[in-house]
Amino acid sequence: MTTIESSMLRRRGRQLLVALAATLVIGWSAAAAHADTITDDNVAAAVAAAKTPADHQALAAFFTAKAEAAQASVETHEKMAAAFNGKARAVMATHCKALAKADQQQAKDYTALAKEQSALVK
Repeated sequence: MTTIESSMLRRRGRQLLVALAATLVIGWSAAAAHADTITDDNVAAAVAAAKTPADHQALAAFFTAKAEAAQASVETHEKMAAAFNGKARAVMATHCKALAKADQQQAKDYTALAKEQSALVK
Protein backbone atom coordinates (compact mmCIF):
# COMPACT_ATOMS: atom_id res chain seq x y z
CA MET A 1 0.00 0.00 0.00
CA THR A 2 1.39 3.37 -0.95
CA THR A 3 1.54 6.39 1.28
CA ILE A 4 -1.20 8.05 -0.78
CA GLU A 5 -3.50 5.02 -0.44
CA SER A 6 -2.85 4.85 3.30
CA SER A 7 -3.61 8.54 3.67
CA MET A 8 -6.83 8.17 1.68
CA LEU A 9 -7.93 5.23 3.87
CA ARG A 10 -7.31 7.20 7.07
CA ARG A 11 -9.19 10.17 5.63
CA ARG A 12 -12.13 7.95 4.63
CA GLY A 13 -12.15 6.39 8.10
CA ARG A 14 -12.29 9.81 9.74
CA GLN A 15 -15.12 10.85 7.43
CA LEU A 16 -17.09 7.73 8.37
CA LEU A 17 -16.46 8.33 12.06
CA VAL A 18 -17.65 11.94 11.80
CA ALA A 19 -20.74 10.84 9.86
CA LEU A 20 -21.56 8.22 12.50
CA ALA A 21 -21.10 10.71 15.34
CA ALA A 22 -23.31 13.25 13.57
CA THR A 23 -26.01 10.63 13.02
CA LEU A 24 -25.98 9.68 16.72
CA VAL A 25 -26.12 13.30 17.86
CA ILE A 26 -28.99 14.09 15.50
CA GLY A 27 -30.87 10.98 16.64
CA TRP A 28 -30.42 11.77 20.33
CA SER A 29 -31.36 15.42 19.89
CA ALA A 30 -34.43 14.45 17.87
CA ALA A 31 -35.54 12.12 20.66
CA ALA A 32 -34.92 14.83 23.25
CA ALA A 33 -36.83 17.38 21.18
CA HIS A 34 -39.67 14.89 20.72
CA ALA A 35 -39.68 14.18 24.47
CA ASP A 36 -40.25 17.88 25.10
CA THR A 37 -43.49 17.65 23.14
CA ILE A 38 -44.87 14.81 25.26
CA THR A 39 -46.98 16.08 28.14
CA ASP A 40 -49.37 14.58 30.66
CA ASP A 41 -52.17 15.71 28.35
CA ASN A 42 -50.92 13.87 25.26
CA VAL A 43 -48.91 10.95 26.63
CA ALA A 44 -51.69 8.43 25.95
CA ALA A 45 -51.80 9.50 22.31
CA ALA A 46 -47.99 9.39 22.11
CA VAL A 47 -47.98 5.83 23.46
CA ALA A 48 -50.69 4.76 21.00
CA ALA A 49 -48.89 6.37 18.06
CA ALA A 50 -45.35 5.19 18.93
CA LYS A 51 -43.90 3.22 16.03
CA THR A 52 -40.31 4.32 15.53
CA PRO A 53 -37.26 3.97 17.78
CA ALA A 54 -37.28 7.78 18.17
CA ASP A 55 -40.89 7.64 19.41
CA HIS A 56 -39.98 5.03 22.01
CA GLN A 57 -36.82 6.92 23.02
CA ALA A 58 -38.91 10.05 23.54
CA LEU A 59 -41.41 8.14 25.67
CA ALA A 60 -38.58 6.59 27.69
CA ALA A 61 -37.15 10.08 28.29
CA PHE A 62 -40.59 11.38 29.33
CA PHE A 63 -41.16 8.51 31.78
CA THR A 64 -37.63 8.85 33.15
CA ALA A 65 -38.24 12.54 33.83
CA LYS A 66 -41.52 11.66 35.56
CA ALA A 67 -39.73 9.05 37.71
CA GLU A 68 -37.07 11.59 38.69
CA ALA A 69 -39.73 14.15 39.63
CA ALA A 70 -41.58 11.57 41.73
CA GLN A 71 -38.33 10.61 43.49
CA ALA A 72 -37.64 14.28 44.24
CA SER A 73 -41.11 14.49 45.76
CA VAL A 74 -40.34 11.44 47.92
CA GLU A 75 -37.27 13.18 49.31
CA THR A 76 -39.19 16.40 49.95
CA HIS A 77 -41.99 14.62 51.80
CA GLU A 78 -39.54 12.56 53.85
CA LYS A 79 -37.80 15.76 54.97
CA MET A 80 -41.14 17.36 55.79
CA ALA A 81 -42.24 14.30 57.79
CA ALA A 82 -39.03 14.50 59.81
CA ALA A 83 -39.61 18.19 60.45
CA PHE A 84 -43.06 17.57 61.92
CA ASN A 85 -42.20 16.27 65.36
CA GLY A 86 -44.27 16.32 68.49
CA LYS A 87 -47.75 15.08 69.24
CA ALA A 88 -49.53 18.12 67.82
CA ARG A 89 -47.86 17.63 64.43
CA ALA A 90 -48.22 13.86 64.19
CA VAL A 91 -51.09 14.16 61.71
CA MET A 92 -48.93 16.21 59.32
CA ALA A 93 -46.00 13.79 59.68
CA THR A 94 -48.31 10.86 58.88
CA HIS A 95 -49.66 12.76 55.88
CA CYS A 96 -46.14 13.44 54.54
CA LYS A 97 -45.09 9.82 55.07
CA ALA A 98 -48.14 8.62 53.13
CA LEU A 99 -47.33 10.98 50.26
CA ALA A 100 -43.70 9.85 50.24
CA LYS A 101 -44.83 6.21 50.04
CA ALA A 102 -47.22 6.98 47.17
CA ASP A 103 -44.55 8.98 45.35
CA GLN A 104 -42.07 6.12 45.80
CA GLN A 105 -44.50 3.72 44.13
CA GLN A 106 -45.10 6.23 41.35
CA ALA A 107 -41.35 6.57 40.76
CA LYS A 108 -41.06 2.78 40.57
CA ASP A 109 -43.93 2.59 38.06
CA TYR A 110 -42.51 5.35 35.85
CA THR A 111 -39.09 3.69 35.91
CA ALA A 112 -40.69 0.44 34.73
CA LEU A 113 -42.47 2.29 31.91
CA ALA A 114 -39.21 3.94 30.85
CA LYS A 115 -37.45 0.55 30.78
CA GLU A 116 -40.27 -0.91 28.71
CA GLN A 117 -40.03 1.90 26.17
CA SER A 118 -36.24 1.61 26.05
CA ALA A 119 -36.55 -2.10 25.30
CA LEU A 120 -38.81 -1.27 22.34
CA VAL A 121 -36.07 0.88 20.81
CA LYS A 122 -33.95 -2.19 20.04
